[in-house]
Amino acid sequence: MTLRSFFSILAASPLSVQAEPLITLQEANGTDKLRVELLNLEKDIALLRRADGQEFDTPLAYLSEDSRSDIRHTWKSHREKIEQHLEPLNKALGHKLFASNGNIWNEPARDVARRLRLPNESETPFTSSYRLYNTGRSYSFAGAKPKTIVAYGDHNGRTLSISVIYSNKGDSLSTVGAGEDHFQNNGKEIDRNTLEGAMIYDAESIAKTLTAILGSPTTQRMLGQGNERHIASRWDWNGHSFLLAHIKEEYVGLSIVRASFADGGGRFSRVSDGDIKARLKNSVTREANGDVYIKNIPMVDQGPKGYCAPATFERAMRHAGVPSDMYLLATLATEGGGGTNTRKLYEEVAFTTRSKGGRTARQIDLKSLAPGKIKRYLDKGVPILWQMCSLADYNAIANSRTRIRPGIKDWATYAVEVAKAAKISAPKLTAKTNFHLCMIIGYNEATNEIAVSDSWGKNYTIRWIHVDEAEAVSNKSGYVIDI
Repeated sequence: MTLRSFFSILAASPLSVQAEPLITLQEANGTDKLRVELLNLEKDIALLRRADGQEFDTPLAYLSEDSRSDIRHTWKSHREKIEQHLEPLNKALGHKLFASNGNIWNEPARDVARRLRLPNESETPFTSSYRLYNTGRSYSFAGAKPKTIVAYGDHNGRTLSISVIYSNKGDSLSTVGAGEDHFQNNGKEIDRNTLEGAMIYDAESIAKTLTAILGSPTTQRMLGQGNERHIASRWDWNGHSFLLAHIKEEYVGLSIVRASFADGGGRFSRVSDGDIKARLKNSVTREANGDVYIKNIPMVDQGPKGYCAPATFERAMRHAGVPSDMYLLATLATEGGGGTNTRKLYEEVAFTTRSKGGRTARQIDLKSLAPGKIKRYLDKGVPILWQMCSLADYNAIANSRTRIRPGIKDWATYAVEVAKAAKISAPKLTAKTNFHLCMIIGYNEATNEIAVSDSWGKNYTIRWIHVDEAEAVSNKSGYVIDI
């Protein structure tokens, strides 16, 4: 096998966008010269990455003397450059973001999250997230105290991006708590003067911190969520771009992304329709008791805010292969502390899924939640975003029902009993309050139940409720991101 057949030719690109240096290789007894990315060198074995992203351990003995010398010299120079800024940069950030290799893109997201002290939020075979809500205000990053920080992983488990949100209108209001407790209090009015002052302070502090280590920033126009575009201050280091955005009366955010992603203005590579269809279809699980449900939907914990709609849309978008960020979605259609205009948010999401991901978002009629009416989407792995009223009695029923289901042996008897219970409870679920958006992710035709998933953390990944009870709290409409 020749070197040309082992590697693919990599089109030359500016070194500034590479996380690791590009080198030209020549095999020991050949004439072909190829450009590849040098990721590591240890014990005369080079880790190289070719154009399609595949990586290979290559003994230097396979290469010409000039290529061996070039690799050793390039790697030494590269390491010296990294070590010059590595420790000062980590110190300025207040955390060991970068390990000794100086490249988070070649690391598992869970390792980066561990160093940043970010709890695991969700891991699926295709995406992962690690999120911290800084409710105690003891956590600082890049010279300011964030409200939340999240690290995203890609389909290989490697770090995809980091999003840090500082002062923002969503966190300017208080709520009692997270999960079901959110509905106990609607918060207080926003003080915009105080909010904008906090935003200016945060943005200036972060800019000062990064400039002290990396020099003056450039400006970069970026695509945001929906049809949003904004100008960000940009600092680059070793294939990483630090993008600082201050959107007046909205938020201050710091994104850490690949330099190549920043160069593209925030445009990401879409997953092919065929791959997504296969991925979603394979996510459908069918149990012997008749349960049919979608697994591997990423969980997003909305935290102590009224972000059920942005969190749920983020989950659906990432499930469909479209990167998304709950906080940035919230800026498109949310008043301070909550109160999302779901229709407006849907319109922005529809733009994003169509223009960036090639998916179709649509509003659907949910006058009936009978399994036979909703299974057309669920059977192909597409969850339904359901508008409903998350009443305390409804949640108590869903929690209780879900707890007892694992112990059921006689499912025919269970179906009769749950139908009787629903006949009594459904007429009592009449209040039109606690408006909420969650997901319908499954059904059981034999027991006439549906499976629901809420954006409240792992304990709410899946809960079961009888159709009659679900229809009692339903607002009769919803959304899907279809394929």
